[in-house]
Amino acid sequence: MERFVMTGYFEEGEGSQSAMRIMCFLSLLAAIGFGLLTILQEQADPGVYITTMFVLGAFAPKAVQKFAEKR
Repeated sequence: MERFVMTGYFEEGEGSQSAMRIMCFLSLLAAIGFGLLTILQEQADPGVYITTMFVLGAFAPKAVQKFAEKR
């Protein structure tokens, strides 16, 4: 009989911590912060690019990892 193990958001299976999930979460927080700063500035060009890169850094690595593990 298989036992169901609850894992937290920052954990992989078996309760081991996932550095990838922690880094993606920190990148998402940075994107939110830079997005707020960009909204408050008059000239938004550099801020939009920085915010976009952090958003990509938040979501793309985990998607690429799942795609690579399926192959």
